[in-house]
Amino acid sequence: MCGILAWYSPEPSEDRLLRVTEATRRMAHRGPDGEGVWLSGPIALGHRRLSILDAGGGHQPMERGRGRFVLTYNGEIYNYREIARELAARGAVLQTRSDTEVILAAYEEWGSDCVHRFVGMFSFALWDAEKELLWVVRDRLGVKPLYYTTDAKGGFACASGIGPLFTLGIARPQLNEAGLDAYFTLGYVPAPETLFQGIRKLEPGHELFIDRSGVVERVYWDCAAAAAESWSEQECLDRLGPLLEDAVSGCLVSDVPLGAFLSGGLDSSAIVALMHRCGVRPVHTLTAGFARSGETCESSWAGLVARHFDCRHELVDLPPEDFLDGIATLVRHTEEPLVEPSGIALHQLAKHARPELAVMLSGEGADEVFGGYGLYRRMLRLGHLRRVLPLGAGGLLRRLSRGGKDAWVKYADWFDLPLEESYRGTSALLSDGLRERFYEPAFNEARGTYLESTFARHFARVPLEAGPLARMLYVDRRTWLADDLLLKADKMTMAASVELRVPFLDHRVVEMAARLPSRLLIRGREGKWILRQAMARELPQPILQRRKMGFPVPVGSWFSGPLRETLRERLLEHDSLPWFRRPAIVDLMENDRDRTEGRNRLLMGLVVLEEWRRQFGV
Repeated sequence: MCGILAWYSPEPSEDRLLRVTEATRRMAHRGPDGEGVWLSGPIALGHRRLSILDAGGGHQPMERGRGRFVLTYNGEIYNYREIARELAARGAVLQTRSDTEVILAAYEEWGSDCVHRFVGMFSFALWDAEKELLWVVRDRLGVKPLYYTTDAKGGFACASGIGPLFTLGIARPQLNEAGLDAYFTLGYVPAPETLFQGIRKLEPGHELFIDRSGVVERVYWDCAAAAAESWSEQECLDRLGPLLEDAVSGCLVSDVPLGAFLSGGLDSSAIVALMHRCGVRPVHTLTAGFARSGETCESSWAGLVARHFDCRHELVDLPPEDFLDGIATLVRHTEEPLVEPSGIALHQLAKHARPELAVMLSGEGADEVFGGYGLYRRMLRLGHLRRVLPLGAGGLLRRLSRGGKDAWVKYADWFDLPLEESYRGTSALLSDGLRERFYEPAFNEARGTYLESTFARHFARVPLEAGPLARMLYVDRRTWLADDLLLKADKMTMAASVELRVPFLDHRVVEMAARLPSRLLIRGREGKWILRQAMARELPQPILQRRKMGFPVPVGSWFSGPLRETLRERLLEHDSLPWFRRPAIVDLMENDRDRTEGRNRLLMGLVVLEEWRRQFGV
């Protein structure tokens, strides 16, 4: 796990070495174990290393073919040993035990098609000196981040973070107002845009080819549609069990100690069970708690799983006084503003782990692969109602839900709209009514259509016959998962120099799940049905039966209690958020009795945006 940088500049620069070195050092937290810079002709590569495999032989940027091929790489190729054996059988000579050299040798043997052989999480930039071509790649699901920017003179730069691009001088911090509505609606900005003008995210499963003629972007992997298989339930279980075990086994490849983040939910508990099945004894597990806040949390569930598998278990408490300081840390390391209170707790866990553990596994991604969110079930029920009720029945639903206490009131506005117009993902918060309440009129009128066009683009990739669940899962994997959950997971663990691995996002698992009929993913009120069945013999029954909780950071009671005055000072005593109506913010602050997730997320969104503007001078 590392930080990478590549700068392609046809025009020479006398201070290029200094600028690349400084930009690379800005990612020191991503790679505290080593630094490397390589320059030749129009290309400069930088690298910060966190040593996980072959500490003595994996220095980067790495050369091959007498300097024809040079690579800077972030991530892990879990099947690199199998690829290395295949390359050796074809006559390739490898000098190290690192997966870095395997990428270089695979490119030398198969060209850019080699990416289809890689199982893992990765972003990398590979320079082919003979072709004068820079090849830039991001993994299939977007586990590893990669940002890029261009200039008017044919220059191109990419990096694991946004800050290094500013340090290079090829871009400067400017607000991208086109992404502001998306941020406040979703809590993040979906790719390819960011909230910085001119800084883009390379989308998952995409690659770039850069030379003197310009930049070409291509899709090398997508999982938008797959015909449902005719497997029986038992055949599905027989296939899924070994596939999950193989995915976890691959994530255990490491020359340093590893552990797991355990919440006590189905997903993280399944990862611990699979690690135990793969021979990790004891599994070292960490759980976040909030005992000093007087709040309930998932620690009792996590303790149940830890005892069941005889884990070496630790509970790490997060007090409220650390939370606002944690927001500054969240913004500094995510660089993009994210409405993710759990990111602060995750960073605390990673810091606690780091003295002993450099690699952690988590259950991220299972909901978006196996259909775990309650929203999917509600949207499917809404679809059933739409088929039996007349057009325009949304008004009837609103009258039946008068008072706003019924969950259906949130979906009544969507009733008469097709899925691709109503669905904005698991994290979507703002309706048109809320926009009118919170946005200044001028901003509301000029906010643009980036949010709508992004979702429309993703929905267009999935045919109608795939069914509503498949369409929602695909859209969430391409937006909420990649641009929020995985970004948070990578940035906040790497802030503590910890590598996070996510076995449920092995692309082979995703491809299989995409071929399952929806009845094996959601059954009645139960999401992730097939995953529950696959783990039924190994997990305690209470874990299999408990409802989903997410990562319950108690921000509501904190915002209405010990953090209230500090929050008021940040949001009301400075005119730093001119897009929002001040009376609406005051109402939000004063309504202490409202501790709903919606209110908490609106407040969190405002305070994170204010902190982001302050830190980056936007």
